[in-house]
Amino acid sequence: MSICMVASTARRGQRVASPVRCVLAVFTVVLLSLPDLAQSTAGRVLGTVTDQSGAAVVGANVTIADVDRGTSRALVTDTAGAYVAADLQPGNYKIRVAAKGFKTAERPSVVVEVATDLRADFTLQPGQVTEIVEVTQEIPLVNTTSATLGGTLSNAEINDLPLNGRNYQNLLQLRPGVMRYPGGGFSTTSANGLRAEDNAYLIDGLYNTEPFSGQGVINGSGIVGDSATILPIDAIQEFNLQQNPPAEYGWKPGAIVNVGLKSGTNTLHGTAFAFGRDGAMDARNFFNQSPAP
Repeated sequence: MSICMVASTARRGQRVASPVRCVLAVFTVVLLSLPDLAQSTAGRVLGTVTDQSGAAVVGANVTIADVDRGTSRALVTDTAGAYVAADLQPGNYKIRVAAKGFKTAERPSVVVEVATDLRADFTLQPGQVTEIVEVTQEIPLVNTTSATLGGTLSNAEINDLPLNGRNYQNLLQLRPGVMRYPGGGFSTTSANGLRAEDNAYLIDGLYNTEPFSGQGVINGSGIVGDSATILPIDAIQEFNLQQNPPAEYGWKPGAIVNVGLKSGTNTLHGTAFAFGRDGAMDARNFFNQSPAP
């Protein structure tokens, strides 16, 4: 009511505005209040369900179960035999497809990565729906659903690779096209030859880029040393680096570093680590010439 009154009374004595103007004002406020869902760590699974002749199976029941969290989502294929499951938390999933007159097909282990699309197609065989065919075929390495260049460093790689300082940003240069300027340190990570300030960093969908230097606020290297704020690698599920990001990442021309944090599961788990450093074992910096300490 108050929005309509504000939109309709520019000065005393003006008649009440039309309902169309009132609706437009409300619509504008609603749009501005919507959360920004474009930059997310959630992944997506999509695919088609066909029979052995290649014809689409309409109305097949698709169940996508989160193995770690014990939740599931039920979908139904459309007239083209297609299904799409969006906003999936990164993790391990089980996909089951059932349709009348066909055997049930199941993929027991499908890994959804941070901010990526995964295609999982099914070909159903005639038979009883109570019969289950387990599909063990690997998902193709070639991504046919997206033209984005880049890749994901999994949780196992983050935790198992040698990482001096336990800063995940030291792993960025493992991706093709990413390098650090000689000497390293503050604002030196370049993607495809662009300046370091052309990159953008996200943590669980939140913008984490310092506006002046363009490096990450959390885990960003200091001018004279390592970062003051470190996100423990034990808290990171995985991170994705996109080197030709789509339109929703429109701020920067460089790489988009999208970090997904771990979330709770149905089992108790935790980590412990010991971190020691001996300066006598460190290699001398290229610019730190002898006899400097």
